[in-house]
Amino acid sequence: MLSPSVISGSDSHSYMLQLIIKITILVGWFSRRLRQYTRLAQEAASEAAEERRLAREEALLAASKPTTFPQFSRLPAELRQQIWEEALPNSRVLMLQLPGSSGRMPSLAKCLSPVLALRSPFSVSQSSQKRGILGRSRKNSVNVWTCSAKIPVVLHVNSESRVVALRHYRLGLAPGNSQPRIYVNFKLDVIGLSDELMQSPVGRNLWRLTEDLKKARMLCLASSSAASFLSMRQPYGLESVEELALVDSTLWAAGIVPRVAQLDFKHWITWQCERGNARWGYGKGIEACDDISETTE
Repeated sequence: MLSPSVISGSDSHSYMLQLIIKITILVGWFSRRLRQYTRLAQEAASEAAEERRLAREEALLAASKPTTFPQFSRLPAELRQQIWEEALPNSRVLMLQLPGSSGRMPSLAKCLSPVLALRSPFSVSQSSQKRGILGRSRKNSVNVWTCSAKIPVVLHVNSESRVVALRHYRLGLAPGNSQPRIYVNFKLDVIGLSDELMQSPVGRNLWRLTEDLKKARMLCLASSSAASFLSMRQPYGLESVEELALVDSTLWAAGIVPRVAQLDFKHWITWQCERGNARWGYGKGIEACDDISETTE
């Protein structure tokens, strides 16, 4: 029979060992989070610098352009419609968010959002600055996707412009029989997926229920979760995918769309590829998925 002192010493040693293990785990967790936040801040600074460079270039081009055209209404209807067509946006990024989700690392993202949402001479909506670029979802009990992408301005200028815009955009991306709330043009718009969405059973289930997503031609995924998501691509209906990008970005993984990507996605993804932070695959359906999947293995 062991003496009380031996038992007490054994318990003390066990307690100290458990305490050391807990402290080690806690320190490791804080260390990982600190590295994440540091990288996120570095990416934010890099994105802001690139945006300022683009803004300077655009400012030089816009300096000699007129800002008003009072005679527009006197133009022939066919010419006005062509102008409205030209005014439609290029590729927009629709970063899908889960119902009630605010994205990962929200506290830091809020701190960085003023940096990421810097205004530029070619920004068109003051309200977009207030919304920022976080992929935040409005708290909603309805099980539908939400998205912070700006609605094309041409939809709201006047009835004539709206008729033109509705030839290209429609409300969609509604799971099941839900009411669609997101304007989308599958020929141009890029569907963005964050880590949270690809890792979440709710997100995967919503994807399966959203028939519209089978029409998606361009996808951009956070590379950290893309491999597992693409390995189960058959249930998700990616047969229409023609361009697939994987981006190694803490911002994208957190559901944050960089301002540069909002303004010009093609430029942004090309820039990321040049920096070694992204891979871009082309092809029809599974060919594009297979091409890009090889880079994740």
